[in-house]
Amino acid sequence: MKTDDHQLSTLYLAARSAAGPLRSWVLKAYMLPENQLDASMTTSLAQMDQVARFGTYFGYDVSRAPAALIEPLRTYTMTLRQGSKARSGEEIPRHLFTVHRRIEALVTGPARAPEPGDLDAADE
Repeated sequence: MKTDDHQLSTLYLAARSAAGPLRSWVLKAYMLPENQLDASMTTSLAQMDQVARFGTYFGYDVSRAPAALIEPLRTYTMTLRQGSKARSGEEIPRHLFTVHRRIEALVTGPARAPEPGDLDAADE
């Protein structure tokens, strides 16, 4: 049975809520400086998939991290995959990135273009 966008959105929200604290756990557990792990990448599909398939986050072993930080990412990723198991070296199928971006847009809203007067627009 195909998972609907509502269920995936709910699971993504849970994963997104756990991703920041998991990043903090990795920083503390490995005594890393705050800027070591890119905060904007915490909910990237590639990072969440690494947690689900290999038990790593940003390349660091998270097997000792609290389950409450791991399971939401694992559940979202495995549900997104519809239960299909990738071989250990297999890349994430392109269509999963498309679905993930769609779910992110549903949850966070579409990205907007900078408007004149925005601070970031002056940098371009």
